[in-house]
Amino acid sequence: MTENFSLSNYDIAKADADKVDEQIIAMLKTGRSFRVEAGAGSGKTYSLNRVIEWIQANKCNEYRRKNQNVICITYTNVAVDVIAERLSQESFVIPSTIHSFAWRAIKQYQSTLIDIINKDETLTAKETDFSKVIEVCYTLGNRYVSQGVHYLYHNDVLKLFCILLDNAKFRRVFSDSFPLILIDEYQDSYKPIVDRFINFFIAKGVGPQFGFFGDAWQTIYQTNNACGAIEHSNLEEIKKGSNFRSAPRIVKLLNDIRPDLPQQSAIDNFEGEVVVVTCDDYSGVRRSDRTFKDDLPPEELKSRLYQLSECIKKNVPKEENIKILMITHKVLATQQGYERLLAIIDDGLRDKQDPFLLFFMNTVEPIYEALSTLNMQLLFDTLGIRRYPITKKSEKTKWKEFELQLKKARDGKAIDVINTIVESKLVPIPSLVDGYYHLYFDAPDTIYGLNATIREVLDLDYSQFRAAIEFLYPEAEFSTEHGVKGEEYDNVVFVISKGWNQYQFETYAPMITGKVPIPVGKEASYERNRNLFYVCCSRPKKRLFLFVSIPLKSAFRNFLTDIVGAENIYTFNEYMDNKSVL
Repeated sequence: MTENFSLSNYDIAKADADKVDEQIIAMLKTGRSFRVEAGAGSGKTYSLNRVIEWIQANKCNEYRRKNQNVICITYTNVAVDVIAERLSQESFVIPSTIHSFAWRAIKQYQSTLIDIINKDETLTAKETDFSKVIEVCYTLGNRYVSQGVHYLYHNDVLKLFCILLDNAKFRRVFSDSFPLILIDEYQDSYKPIVDRFINFFIAKGVGPQFGFFGDAWQTIYQTNNACGAIEHSNLEEIKKGSNFRSAPRIVKLLNDIRPDLPQQSAIDNFEGEVVVVTCDDYSGVRRSDRTFKDDLPPEELKSRLYQLSECIKKNVPKEENIKILMITHKVLATQQGYERLLAIIDDGLRDKQDPFLLFFMNTVEPIYEALSTLNMQLLFDTLGIRRYPITKKSEKTKWKEFELQLKKARDGKAIDVINTIVESKLVPIPSLVDGYYHLYFDAPDTIYGLNATIREVLDLDYSQFRAAIEFLYPEAEFSTEHGVKGEEYDNVVFVISKGWNQYQFETYAPMITGKVPIPVGKEASYERNRNLFYVCCSRPKKRLFLFVSIPLKSAFRNFLTDIVGAENIYTFNEYMDNKSVL
């Protein structure tokens, strides 16, 4: 008697993933360069770690004998640290960002670097007597000259690396030093460098072996000269077709919009859910301002998203998280209540560089939480001290009074909070914050940020800073659609709205399935919209809600019907009524 046995989703996906990892190792052995095209949730990082483990086990003696290093280039310092934790300190595998790697490769050529910079004004610090420069250095990424040392700006390093790669002698030395170069998130790599890797090495079949790991459809950063898709006849393509993140229903949607990289969900015992919630039932006046034309008024958008979020929370297990993805910081700031702050500090918020925001986020708010919850360890950690700061009754009284004053100040303006900190003399203030604080009184019209004065900044309600800080926390419920690349959540609300003219999903998404043609000259716009649409749809593990706040045109409705099903498209009130009776 034959037993009827069927493999689980996980067994099928894992078996396929293991075969792909075997293909990658086999390609490593051949010495040929390759590209691992790894769709969302496919376990790209796992495969990269398998490669590193194999190299350490099988290439150690060869590379050490030749004094060579394997470089693993990744996009962020955080990713570098994660890889480094898996390696011994003396490992010949070096994880690095592209900037650090470029500097490592060129820093020994000091006379050449000085000569290049001297002849190129775009690389030279302003008002520099270059005859006194005796060394070029790269540390913090700021361009300036001090005591005969010319410090480079971040992208100066990449430009200099490209210039040296154009030199045949440099390429020979480079190849001898780095026989294997692994590049994580290849699609976000600096295009001029990748072009040279292809033209000088891969196309000619010489130099280092390259292993590119990434996903062309997850190229969503438009301002960093990202290379996107990489294709060459000498570059072997290896596709990863498993998805260890998302439930089968979500993976089906991903396959419908990307049939050339079909995935197998590894999730068992939960089918998943994909729903479209439209706002076609809104009968009020829609926005007419250019960037937001036809969108919901801000308060209506805020109200509907709050109601939808609360509805989802009531209908899913308590331990599950939810993330609401908004198109831009501007839309999100309006939603969350820090629009004026964003208008002033702009990228300083996104990049977490504004000195006041950092001080409030990393010092003031943690100290207030520590005092109000009696969490002394958090107080120690925030203040950077080891001894208990409250040893006398008088000190206890002082800290208690400080807590009460800080609580009151947090309901006022930013300047009230800083005044409270200064007057308490209990919390150290960063020099930059202290300098601006004094300018508030001595020169209040000093320009700060984008055409605002220091008085305008510190006269903002502190609630704007608190709202922005809440957004910056990893567990925050809201995020920008660009801000969640590489992340995953149980439930995702993907808000399809207006606010950024580079993204018009209602126009470009229908082109994904080929039923609407891509206009000539609009290929870049199409790819930009397609990629972000794919990234957002691939974040959830269990449920995906596409919330459409703009009117649903026929082409977009047909597209959504194709990938979701007509039975899963509701107006806002239909969905809320449907869930309320369940």
